[in-house]
Amino acid sequence: MQHLVIAATAMELSAVQSRLRHAEGVDFFVTGVGMVATACALSGVLAQRRYDVVADVGIAGTFTPRLALGQVALVERERIEAYGAEDAAGRVALFPGGEAICPFVNDFPALQSCPKASGLTVNLLTENPARVATRKALYNADIETMEGAAFFFVCLRRHLKFVQLRGISNVVGVRDKAQWKTAEALENLATAVHRFLISDK
Repeated sequence: MQHLVIAATAMELSAVQSRLRHAEGVDFFVTGVGMVATACALSGVLAQRRYDVVADVGIAGTFTPRLALGQVALVERERIEAYGAEDAAGRVALFPGGEAICPFVNDFPALQSCPKASGLTVNLLTENPARVATRKALYNADIETMEGAAFFFVCLRRHLKFVQLRGISNVVGVRDKAQWKTAEALENLATAVHRFLISDK
């Protein structure tokens, strides 16, 4: 089995990679932050080599108290924020095609203890309460990332088996990192990824 593990930043990837220094059949790659960077970088890597499973890992903010800070979520669906049309009154009509579903979330027994979550992929992180509230009401997502939907779409287009794991580092809208649990989120993420890769042989 050949696995590719990607993350948006070196910080996120190194936390996971530190547990897997001697793992065989695993490549690691930093895509850069955001949908455009992820789609371009991942497409380039996949054009050069075929993998059995691709995993997107990193931290994320949560919209819901159902996901505790430090916990690891298994993402089953992603939607692109603002993929639609907004009228003068602020009403948004969402275009079809802005949502993707991972058909493989139940295929990895080692990950079934992780709560499943829906993701909202955004281009802009914000601490504006009104914008955060609008996102919560409009999309009803559990977590917020900047790459998830792009990752889903690339893998689906290439007919690849894939999984996305996110350590919950913060509440969406809270930009004060003193209130984040990044270290705990990354530690638990590394444990989950290690468990997944060891079992998925």
